[in-house]
Amino acid sequence: MDNHRFFLSIMLVLTGLSLPPLDAAAESEFQDAIERQSRALQAEWATVFYEAPREQRAPKYKVLLERVRALKAKHPNRAEPLIVEAIILCTYSGAALGLDTLDMLEQARTLLEKAIALDPPALDAAAQVTLGNLYDRLPGWPILYGDKQQARRYLEAGVKLYPDAIDTNYFMGQFLLDDGDLDHARIYLEKARQAPIRPSLKISDEKLREETLQALTDLRNGGSSRSDFYNLFTPSFDR
Repeated sequence: MDNHRFFLSIMLVLTGLSLPPLDAAAESEFQDAIERQSRALQAEWATVFYEAPREQRAPKYKVLLERVRALKAKHPNRAEPLIVEAIILCTYSGAALGLDTLDMLEQARTLLEKAIALDPPALDAAAQVTLGNLYDRLPGWPILYGDKQQARRYLEAGVKLYPDAIDTNYFMGQFLLDDGDLDHARIYLEKARQAPIRPSLKISDEKLREETLQALTDLRNGGSSRSDFYNLFTPSFDR
């Protein structure tokens, strides 16, 4: 509830009156405003991630990071801005390698863990999917926190929350493919292939569809390969 409506409610209670309820459309519009803003920033991130020339990505990520942090400052107890901030930090750390690279990846984990504690299904379980990818992709101690068991745990949690989504199934399938479990990997990749494209994430979902089809082709041909997503999402480390 916005401040004006809140104080109006208090005044009406004190005077013995009541405030008419918001109609369904207005209530939905208010409740979804932060999610819509977060999804819009996430969509902008996807455009940079998939389409911007490499040399332009770091400054664009920096601007997006400032904007999502401004949204987070206004709504510190909402999961959606935390998730988008974490996603941007991951790719920013890879695009602008520096002394703070490891710190960015640690920040991303903290943000995602907080988002899951606040609202596990937020942004279609993007926190679980992202955290699963971080645990899968990054080196373990003493460099960072990579852990295959944790990766599986978070990716499975994402699939449980959204069993028919393109990203939850694609990344679960890729994890199993890398693990050598080809039969189960094929099941998840087939589900990803059949999943609908989300209008708010059209660019990223279409890219995931392409990568899903490539992974299935590789499976049929007896091979497997990781898409460029993994090379761009985080810095590369020698494991």
